[in-house]
Amino acid sequence: MILVVGKNSFLAKEFLARAQGLLVRAISHAEINDERVFRDISCIVNFSFSPVLCEQHYVQSFDIDARLAHLAVDTGAHYVMLSSRKVYQEAIQWGAREDAHVTGSDIYGQNKLRIENELIAALGNRLTILRPGNVFGYERQPERKRFGAYLLNQLAATGVIRLTVSPFVRRDVVPVDFFCEVLREVVARKPGGIINVGAEKSMEIGRIALWLIDGFGSGRMFAESPLEEDEFQLNTERLRSTLGLSCDQDRLAEFSVELGRRLRREIDCDVD
Repeated sequence: MILVVGKNSFLAKEFLARAQGLLVRAISHAEINDERVFRDISCIVNFSFSPVLCEQHYVQSFDIDARLAHLAVDTGAHYVMLSSRKVYQEAIQWGAREDAHVTGSDIYGQNKLRIENELIAALGNRLTILRPGNVFGYERQPERKRFGAYLLNQLAATGVIRLTVSPFVRRDVVPVDFFCEVLREVVARKPGGIINVGAEKSMEIGRIALWLIDGFGSGRMFAESPLEEDEFQLNTERLRSTLGLSCDQDRLAEFSVELGRRLRREIDCDVD
């Protein structure tokens, strides 16, 4: 059985919605002190991460992965950690490989890297670390800062997507359904090591915004700055060789257009 921790997170909900045929037990991070939830578990997937570790240097008491890793050691379960492309410092973010020497690009990335290293020491080959790019999906919570929420909420509220950087900035964006496909293969095969989860090619964020607008059926895009920063592309050779999976531009385009259509349906239903 697969134990999903952090069942209320956006990515966990997306994965659980696509978990047909899998034996899954889903809990919140508040339930990890209940030993009963770890019975008969062969794989643990943690979606929880303390927001404190996004903004300040590492404090062990906030490290949910460390607590779960000890339980994985005791139960013999495989462990899946969701890390971040932020472990790659700016100088190596274009074409970043899993075996690169990494130091982290900010406090969040440094904390993720420290947790990675401690889990590797504890679990060895019974650990899969996923380093995703920008996972893009249907997020409508106004407080969210993720890429999808930022674009969709603007389009819904004003009919205008305003970019704070150049529309030509290229970023490694993967549809959430592709990310879930990767994760499903990981929990089935349980490969050890680190795997980047990216697309075959980074895409201009302005193009993705226009795909959304196309699906929505109306709208405009403005760039408020010509700044070109934070471009990144993950090397996905290991993703292809280990799991046989890849995500091309056509898949991202179709997914983006469908997100726009879904937003239009939601707004039309609210009006009705």
